[in-house]
Amino acid sequence: MKYPQYIYIITWLKRSLLGLLILTICRLLFIFFNFNYFNNSDLIQLPGALFYGLIFDIQALIYCLIPFHLISLFPFKIKSNKHFNIFIKFTFILGIGVLLILNLIDFEFFKIKNRRSGIELFYLVNDPSNPLMSYLYNYWYLLILLIVFIFSLIKLYPSHPNKQISISNTTNAIVLRGSLFLVATCFLIIGARGGLDVKPLRSFDAARFVNPEWTSATINSLTQLLTSYDSKNVKSVNYFDNSVALELSNSVQSASPYSLKTQPNIVLIILESIGRDYCGFLNNKERYTPYLDQLSKDAYYYNHAYSNGYSSIESVPAIFASIPSLLDVPYINSNFQGNTLKGIHYYLNKSNYDCSFYYGTKNGSMGFLNFLKMCGPIDYYGLDEYLNKNDHDGHWGIWDLEYLKYYSNQLSTKKEPFFSSVFTLSSHDPYKIPNKFKGKFKEGELPIHKTVRYTDYALKEFFESAKKQKWFDNTIFIITADHTSYSKEEYFYSPTGKYEIPLLFYSPKLIKPGYNDSSTVSHCDIFPSIMSLCNIKDSIFSLGRNVFEPKKGYSLNYDNGLLQIIQYPYCLRMSQNGELKMHIQTKDMKNNGDIITQFDDSNATKIELTEILKAKHQYYLYSLLNNRFFVK
Repeated sequence: MKYPQYIYIITWLKRSLLGLLILTICRLLFIFFNFNYFNNSDLIQLPGALFYGLIFDIQALIYCLIPFHLISLFPFKIKSNKHFNIFIKFTFILGIGVLLILNLIDFEFFKIKNRRSGIELFYLVNDPSNPLMSYLYNYWYLLILLIVFIFSLIKLYPSHPNKQISISNTTNAIVLRGSLFLVATCFLIIGARGGLDVKPLRSFDAARFVNPEWTSATINSLTQLLTSYDSKNVKSVNYFDNSVALELSNSVQSASPYSLKTQPNIVLIILESIGRDYCGFLNNKERYTPYLDQLSKDAYYYNHAYSNGYSSIESVPAIFASIPSLLDVPYINSNFQGNTLKGIHYYLNKSNYDCSFYYGTKNGSMGFLNFLKMCGPIDYYGLDEYLNKNDHDGHWGIWDLEYLKYYSNQLSTKKEPFFSSVFTLSSHDPYKIPNKFKGKFKEGELPIHKTVRYTDYALKEFFESAKKQKWFDNTIFIITADHTSYSKEEYFYSPTGKYEIPLLFYSPKLIKPGYNDSSTVSHCDIFPSIMSLCNIKDSIFSLGRNVFEPKKGYSLNYDNGLLQIIQYPYCLRMSQNGELKMHIQTKDMKNNGDIITQFDDSNATKIELTEILKAKHQYYLYSLLNNRFFVK
């Protein structure tokens, strides 16, 4: 029996449809694994996510199966050749296998970051502190899923007819095959671009089809990877004349002095993943930080504090150099990582401060060492400098309790005045605590809750030790978190709640206790605020402000392809095409069900926040592209 000239096209289509089916099932499982997040938003978006997700999956299948498509479509004479069939099947399964691995990783990555992974995934894999074997151990079920998917592909893979395909060399046959090849190629090009638009499809284009909260369910991991890789092509924007943007953004500023009678020591404590949700003093109920709740009574803290990113690697530039995360990739991993910077320790070092940074994991982890050195002179202490390796948790680094004890002793060796920062790590996945504390800390609703209690206990032991040191009375402690983590509360998946973190200033002798419910503050404000506390009057580059000045303040974020500015209770979001939407999001609201108050363009607050957002975005990009994240 002879088969028609186009039989190979039909077989190619069947295989491609199998790939789409597998990726659609994978998308449904992604939504299921993160149902707490998507259930808190509008479930009516689900059909749209599945339908428009096909566009993104077609794009991904074309990119990952290029050899498969070319071999399948090129109309040469096909025989039932064993080696040929094995090779084409291998290219098909390998390509979809890569897609499945990327998507399966995001089943758990999304729980922590509230977005799909991008190019940063490869930086994480190459990070010397990343316990890859630990991930395989803890997320074994994802490996089982991958095996099930691959087995299904092998079993369901459509084979060629078990006969020779007769390909004639007549003029008509050649024209027919050539036409089919050209038509199929055109469809592949259109599919790879994601349609006929001027620009290829990118992850934030999903916001055209579904609500922003559902964009991660609509795209796939390869789309996010390609989008973040392409972020090297950053372009300037011109909302205003550049001098106007500088004035409106207040990006070059000099902090007014706090007027202390002494030159204080500054200790900056960055708590891993301990967002607002976990802090009792910020929720008016018992949570997982009993010691921090007690400490807050003697501290000055803010009720509306936000991180400027959603990962540790995004928090450090914001805290130390007042640079928010407004790119598709973290600044530290971007093409601009070599830009000239002058961070907080650059200015403190000029004022004779002893500057140091402590992080109990492998030196160089997440690029912190390089970034901090770019910002100014600083002594970096990592795992290499910690002598007792028996205190290692087997995953990330030194247990918080042991490391904070070590840190307290280290501070006593510093020459005053000093500026020192420590970054904790035990409240990071895989959320383990030392065996000797088994049963000491109550389990919570989520695995992280027990480790938060452990870190809070380590903080208590640190302060009990610090209070006995001679440098304590002249020291201001700044306590914050790098970012939030996952939650059982709907609000903490909202555009504002997902960034809420604690920010406390604690110094019994120097800072009057209090509670600020009127200002919005962020990580970017820490740099200029330290300048104020230390009475350093140099002009600095900052996209934040001094929190001790009586202003409303704001937080800048880049959230699922949308730029946003938060000034509690308002949240203004701007899409890539310039569309602006502002809503009210109070802390008693859910993720999206209560977001109903929209404001027209005549609203005074919307006008003000639009102006600030555009000015800061413009001057951020100008400084990024022209190497101006500093004042000469």
